[in-house]
Amino acid sequence: MLFSLRASWFHLGGTFSQKVLFQITAALVIACVVSYPAYAVTMEELEEKYQQAMDLRSKGNLYGSIKALNHVLTVDPRLHRARLELAVAYYRAARYQQAVAQAQMVINDPSTPAQVRDTVSLFLEQIQSVEEADSARRHSVVGRVGFGSGHDDNVNVGPNDDIFNVNGSEFRLQPGDEEQSDAFVNFSAGVDHSYRLPGSFNLGEKPVQGFWQSSASVYRKEYLDEHPYTVDVITLSSGPAFISRTNWRAKVDVILDYIRLGDNALALYSSLNPSYTWVNGKNEYTASGKWLYREFHTDENKDREGHRYGASFEYGRRVTPGLSLQTGVGGYEQNARIDIEEFDVWDFYIGAYWRAWNQGAVFTRASYQESDYKGKEPLFNTGRSEREHRYMVGMNHSFMDGFLKGWVFDMRVNYTDTRSRIAIYEYDRTELSMDLTRRY
Repeated sequence: MLFSLRASWFHLGGTFSQKVLFQITAALVIACVVSYPAYAVTMEELEEKYQQAMDLRSKGNLYGSIKALNHVLTVDPRLHRARLELAVAYYRAARYQQAVAQAQMVINDPSTPAQVRDTVSLFLEQIQSVEEADSARRHSVVGRVGFGSGHDDNVNVGPNDDIFNVNGSEFRLQPGDEEQSDAFVNFSAGVDHSYRLPGSFNLGEKPVQGFWQSSASVYRKEYLDEHPYTVDVITLSSGPAFISRTNWRAKVDVILDYIRLGDNALALYSSLNPSYTWVNGKNEYTASGKWLYREFHTDENKDREGHRYGASFEYGRRVTPGLSLQTGVGGYEQNARIDIEEFDVWDFYIGAYWRAWNQGAVFTRASYQESDYKGKEPLFNTGRSEREHRYMVGMNHSFMDGFLKGWVFDMRVNYTDTRSRIAIYEYDRTELSMDLTRRY
């Protein structure tokens, strides 16, 4: 029945004692009896709608429950039980002001018994306490720092062969253009800020929590001898993110990457990156998009400026609590000022992550990429087309005590093998890196 006693009615996450919980429930029964209206035709409809609202709320569909309860109150606004159930639904959806407004209407009704007013006042105090605590935790700031070293056996992406053929004639690379190997050191630092938006959103069956996430970071990779290839990157990002209480999350990031090569400013990359992830048990499906504009600051690269449009799809599966597999496919189109700098790319990868011990894991990834350029290279009189294979294997370990407590050690090896229709663009490269990182 619409006004039946149910001991589990007022569940607020265990904050109230069982005694107070019983007092609230009993008081609501009194309120319901006092406000019991006489129905001739619509009572069955209201009973059905009310039960539907309770079923929806028990399944976590708070906004569906809110809609059903509002329908009940539209028919008869005097039903205090339905109004207080509506207040609870708003409370659980983190819509605190709406919850207060509904509960306050019951208190303001002259026909509401004093006992009901007292117990509903406890509810209002609870809302105020939770809202204040919620507001205090709305901002989150995390810092991060890292440094490391490694070795690169092809810093300048030099061709595999020193001699190559052009229209029947042999040419030899100039000194310094062949593969150059060097050691490097790197440093990174950044800060991440997350702001949890008040309340929740009605997107899907269950409430959706909104965030605004921003970050700033710097990265430097300095070669010990080959300084012209030292890279500096400053990255800024910001955008909204949404997490459902059911099975999905989404975000949109605006990212700026300022890049320096050697002692010179190289480029500014501006991008928009939306993504959506659907979670189904142990499986995750992610669809992502990208718009990017490359703006170069050096005259020799100006012809490479242009827009990039891309999309990708990824699938991940948690096979066991410690083993996860992931694969993905994607592609993009890069525009430029001249056709020989325009190209299309599609790629595919597969990877695995295995937590091999309590504080550590091993991981691997293999990828394949095809790049097809639209114009013809003037010297070679043919179009440029490349096929790239990349393989990576690595491990990490989190230190839980001792001098390095809180730090994470990461070591990985990357190997790249690129084949091209034009021999001068063929190369292979092996890079070993070791890093220590920490979050604060």
